[in-house]
Amino acid sequence: MSRYYVPTLFFLCILLTAACATGPQRDVTIQESARGGVYLERIPTRQFQATHPIRLAPELIAKSLQGVLVRDGKGLLQSIGAHDSPTTAAFSREEITFLAPAIADGLSQAAADQQIGFRVVQTGEAGSRDRTGAGVGSGSLSPQQAPDSTTAGRLFVYGRSLYLTIHQFRHQTEPPDTINMPNRRLPEPTGLRNRSVLFMPESALRPDIYAPPFAAAEGLTTLVIDYDALAKAPTALPQASPAPEPIPAVAPVVVPPLKDDLQQIKDQMKQKESEVEELRKELQEIKRQLGSQPPDAGKAPSGKPLPAKPERRQP
Repeated sequence: MSRYYVPTLFFLCILLTAACATGPQRDVTIQESARGGVYLERIPTRQFQATHPIRLAPELIAKSLQGVLVRDGKGLLQSIGAHDSPTTAAFSREEITFLAPAIADGLSQAAADQQIGFRVVQTGEAGSRDRTGAGVGSGSLSPQQAPDSTTAGRLFVYGRSLYLTIHQFRHQTEPPDTINMPNRRLPEPTGLRNRSVLFMPESALRPDIYAPPFAAAEGLTTLVIDYDALAKAPTALPQASPAPEPIPAVAPVVVPPLKDDLQQIKDQMKQKESEVEELRKELQEIKRQLGSQPPDAGKAPSGKPLPAKPERRQP
């Protein structure tokens, strides 16, 4: 390695860092409103040429933004309990609906030395956060003065990959506490301190070696997304929290109609009782008829037995 190589590389890194600190040069505004904006910006280094202009479907851009996750905990904290750290979707459904069509339009207009810059504003809610921990003389925000926050990033296409960098995540613009005490608060420019940027599904994510050098100079995570693999992957859930498992359906227990069976038995018993009653009446009628015959039905009127009929003799 030449002895002039290391100083030159160091000097180049300083220039790149300085360029990133001042922010990319904005060329064209694609969309701008109170909700945020989408812009065409100049790529920091002229040696890099993106695959622009390019037409990608807004649905594919929306799927890319939907897969970006932010996990609390980085470095030592992340290594201790990475799986226990809460994970948040970087963009809400409304923000994705706002950004995706404008980004797709910007990519179709971008030149090879341009990238897409974007930002969305999260409106502060009353009571969302109070500034605490500062001593006497430090200001505090009342629930009605909760500040808005901003999530911002940039992306470009090179080859068959989409390069996406988040450089601000729910960053709140507020002045630092002016007191000269050990517990004073200092502004955090990105909102990514002690946080990690992830992407799902991991099958559509390329290794870090694909990231360009000028992106790594910022110290931020650049997601290199294989958009062909992403288009074939199933759509991920917008929230990181798992959905509740469905309760299996229980087959209904068929209970025999007891009332019908009992009624049928009663009807059969009544029929038997009716038949028995008819037989009883018939027996009574027979007895009555037998009891109504006169006791001398087989005697002559004089009370003597009738003479026997003479037998007929044969000649």
